[in-house]
Amino acid sequence: MLEEKGPTRVKFFIGLTLAIFALLVVRLAYLQIAKGDALAAQADQTSKRLIRINAPRGVFCDRNHKILATSKLAYSLVVVPEALAKPYEVLEQLAALVGRPLAELQKRYRLGSANHRPFEGVTLAANLDQTAIFRLAEAETTIPGVILQEMSVRYYPFGEFAAHLFGYVGEINAKQLAERKNQGYRLGQIIGQEGLEKVYDRLLQGTDGGREVEVDRLGIPRRNVGYRQPTEGNGLQLTVDAVLQQAAETALGEQLADLRDKHLAPSANAGAVLALDPNTGEILAMVSQPGFDPNLFVGGISNTDYQRLIDDQQHPFTNRTISGEYPVGSTFKPVVGIAALTEGKVTLDDRFYCNGYDPIYPKKKCWIVGSGRSAHGSEDIIAGFKNSCNIVFYELGRRLGPDTLAKYARMFGLGKNTGIGLPGERSGLVPDTAWKKKVYHDRWYFPETMDFAIGQGFLNMTPVQLAQVYMAIANGGTIYKPHLVNAIISPQGKQIKKLTPEVLRRVDLDAKALAIVRQGLMAVTGEGGTAHQAFVGLPVKVAGKTGSAQNSQGPSHGWFAGMAPAANPRIIVIVLVEHGTSGAMAAAPVARKVFDAFFRVKATAKSVSTVLPAAE
Repeated sequence: MLEEKGPTRVKFFIGLTLAIFALLVVRLAYLQIAKGDALAAQADQTSKRLIRINAPRGVFCDRNHKILATSKLAYSLVVVPEALAKPYEVLEQLAALVGRPLAELQKRYRLGSANHRPFEGVTLAANLDQTAIFRLAEAETTIPGVILQEMSVRYYPFGEFAAHLFGYVGEINAKQLAERKNQGYRLGQIIGQEGLEKVYDRLLQGTDGGREVEVDRLGIPRRNVGYRQPTEGNGLQLTVDAVLQQAAETALGEQLADLRDKHLAPSANAGAVLALDPNTGEILAMVSQPGFDPNLFVGGISNTDYQRLIDDQQHPFTNRTISGEYPVGSTFKPVVGIAALTEGKVTLDDRFYCNGYDPIYPKKKCWIVGSGRSAHGSEDIIAGFKNSCNIVFYELGRRLGPDTLAKYARMFGLGKNTGIGLPGERSGLVPDTAWKKKVYHDRWYFPETMDFAIGQGFLNMTPVQLAQVYMAIANGGTIYKPHLVNAIISPQGKQIKKLTPEVLRRVDLDAKALAIVRQGLMAVTGEGGTAHQAFVGLPVKVAGKTGSAQNSQGPSHGWFAGMAPAANPRIIVIVLVEHGTSGAMAAAPVARKVFDAFFRVKATAKSVSTVLPAAE
């Protein structure tokens, strides 16, 4: 019996061996035949890295096709998380090589590695300088998982030029991603954060491409094995004239420096200029100073630069043309004049007498008091405009009352947004008796009407709202929506969609009243008018109004609002100089230079600030 067990055991082990071999054959056949393609793809994937190449954003060009914002090629630091043996040690090395804070790289790495697709690169730093590029070029060949990638980044060739209009770009944050994830946005994507970049971001975004890189077992790139070309986004043809924009920027900057250097207005550190076409609403120039260089945000602004801008007491991020709410002083007087003439509260035969003090409420004075000049004496409404006489408009305000003043102000679109299409627009304030009772639980007082009538007190507005007032006066009552974009254009520069002017409202202006007010505005720039000196030698007749608006933050703001040619205006110019003390001294000379540039006139007039004492 014992002898029979040996052959039985041998047979058992032989059978077991054959069974195992058969199973292996079946398994190998399954892997080769049924799963062969999938496993081959998986093996292929583990030896390749997908490096996303972001698409260039669409360009901004001016109305004459001059490129104002575009894209350029720059280098970025990209890592593949799966290939980093000791990630945080590598990040420490990389921070030193690229000169960026370690904490910043760590944060980007944590977010990127948690949300990226397998073997896809994560961008840690963009728009690298030359020193960082040279250092990383060597590191790319020695540190597994590190790639120096050429990418497209936003580029503003003229620095601070039109910065508030363009805005800037930056990496999408967590809140923005949550809001836009369903729209195809992804972690790490560069989006518009302010200005036109933000408003038209979806249109400006192109289609990303990619580079597939083969790496060795250490994760070091060896060769490109695939490439998809990124597609540039569509662009915008703006209404802005680059020549006029530059003239306005230069004029305002030089004037602010001049006022401070000559101690004429030591606190004049900020201001705004707006130029538009009164027959379409097209913005021809938009300036707010101080500004900022949007290139600082490309690739991520440094903490030092960002803190410097945030701490600046002049608020360089504020677009004063649409977000600054101010009393506008005597530039509001045309609204009062139109209201009084239309309501039959004044005629050309009415005479007013100015000895410097209001005859009913002597605490209210004309600006002439303390200027060293004689009082205006007897004058009609046209002379009231010419001299910017407060006494005339105090009386007109009394005759109209606050609620009628408010009614006409709102007719011109004041007290609500213009819809210009930029983020951050403010609505200003048109007060009336009901508003005063609701907000202050108090009645309206007599002197408050007088303040209202000269553009002071509770009334405030933005420069673009003031431009709407003068637009209606210039064209006879039509208020177009102020806008900045003329057309959507393809990457090849072809027009895709033309944007047409949009009428916001039509103001039913009495023809006789309008003619008298226009005559008064022409007198302002004529012989003896408050703005005369600024426009000496200009062959084109300007109609306009100076203004000096008192405010609680310091010296009066200087304003000028005007149009030219006076008989058939083609351009409206609004100038604000914060704490400029006088519209005639501070703002009108800036407007003169903008008109010079628009009509391509060689300037001949001396700066009013050097030849004329402070005036309205």
